[in-house]
Amino acid sequence: MEKIHVAIVEDLTEFRERYSRLINLSQEFVCLPEHQFSCCEDSVPTLIEDPRIKVVIQDIGMPKGHINGIASMQQIKNKRQGLLFMIATVYIEDTYLFEALCAGADSYMLKTDPDAVFVHHLKELALENGRPFSGPLMRKILDVFRSQESDNNKIKPTAFQKQLLEKILEGEINEISYTNEELAEELNRQVKEITREIRAIYKMLHVNNRKEMIKKYQSWKVRFFGFD
Repeated sequence: MEKIHVAIVEDLTEFRERYSRLINLSQEFVCLPEHQFSCCEDSVPTLIEDPRIKVVIQDIGMPKGHINGIASMQQIKNKRQGLLFMIATVYIEDTYLFEALCAGADSYMLKTDPDAVFVHHLKELALENGRPFSGPLMRKILDVFRSQESDNNKIKPTAFQKQLLEKILEGEINEISYTNEELAEELNRQVKEITREIRAIYKMLHVNNRKEMIKKYQSWKVRFFGFD
């Protein structure tokens, strides 16, 4: 039986070694040294061009100044839609979870998950066409969907509102809190227009602050892209 090639993109040596050990101890998978990366920039060309790689274990958080795992995954998915991504991260926050789903994540696990869970998820993803998620994360997704079932059909942002939401979301992912003045400069609009549109979005989403706005917008995006 030919083994399935798995790549790892993880900046922490401890976790790269852990994942590669578990993968190479299995009968079904292999992770070659040249398919282990400490930053996304180094991984992108290989993940796009090497057809042997079928699955990627992708971390989200990368050292300051480097592209994060979500942005990298989205870039690669645009070139290789069939490449499977398992997010392995410490982030359990809604912002990262929903943005990873919208960017194309096929699975999402926590670094705190036991070795047996990691291997089980990998097999389910690569061999059984499943979409495994860590238990707490799946419960979080279901809770958000259930609480917003009726509202999602009413959310119809304009093209500019989507652009504005995406810019705010991009900032959150990269740990940048844009002010209205900065958003106006980034989007080439007047500050008063940004303020007016954000208020309109609050009203549409029935929220009172940006944190709630981002969470609700992301849950709508996940439904829109077919993850319910």
